[in-house]
Amino acid sequence: MYENVFFENLRVEMARRCLSLKDISEATCMNRNTLGAKFSGKKKLYLDEAVRIQQCCFPDCEIDYLFKEVLERKKAGA
Repeated sequence: MYENVFFENLRVEMARRCLSLKDISEATCMNRNTLGAKFSGKKKLYLDEAVRIQQCCFPDCEIDYLFKEVLERKKAGA
């Protein structure tokens, strides 16, 4: 899709479920601005945060599907 879009699958699932960044922020007790920076790639998203997002908001989705870009960067050695 777009070169600088992070977590494309996560954004697709957010749209399917009509979830906003604010909704995810409230469900996970994470700061909305910090979460926005993590979703845009400006800050690191840590594993425990990704797990919390997946468990709270997308329990029917696999974590590697939601956050595939993290796995791709790891495989590339970044």
